[in-house]
Amino acid sequence: MRRYARLVILVAAAMLAQWWWSSHGMLGGVAPQLLLVLTIIVAARHGAIKAMVIGFFWGLFIDLMSARLVGANALALTLVAYGTGLARRQVDLLGIEPQCAIVFALTPLYFLFWGLLGLLFSGSFLWVGWRSFLFDPFYNCLVAALAFLLWDPWVEGKPR
Repeated sequence: MRRYARLVILVAAAMLAQWWWSSHGMLGGVAPQLLLVLTIIVAARHGAIKAMVIGFFWGLFIDLMSARLVGANALALTLVAYGTGLARRQVDLLGIEPQCAIVFALTPLYFLFWGLLGLLFSGSFLWVGWRSFLFDPFYNCLVAALAFLLWDPWVEGKPR
């Protein structure tokens, strides 16, 4: 029961952190995609189904923050969770290196998929900009490493 309470607190705190980071904490015009990173970590730790549900709601939150194309981030994060769940069957994603590698690989794919959804549904490619496209994978890897170190003691309730 305590683990689920911690997970609920994590979901709410992650949304608050994503809002703060994207509106106030940018470094050089780039902010990490914290909810993308955490969706990948939830999928790696708890499986695709739980991550797809959480990722969907986190995606709706991101969509409502920007109000550009409501549902695009929700679909993209759901597919990221599904893809990570598939990769979890083939690769041990519980280590810091594989989690950083999958975060690094999925960040540009996430941006491209989101842009293509914009092209499909609104008639214009939703581009995040070259700065975010090129530097966010590195920034997200740093966030993934930090989240990896904090995940077990806080969410799972056991020290690393």
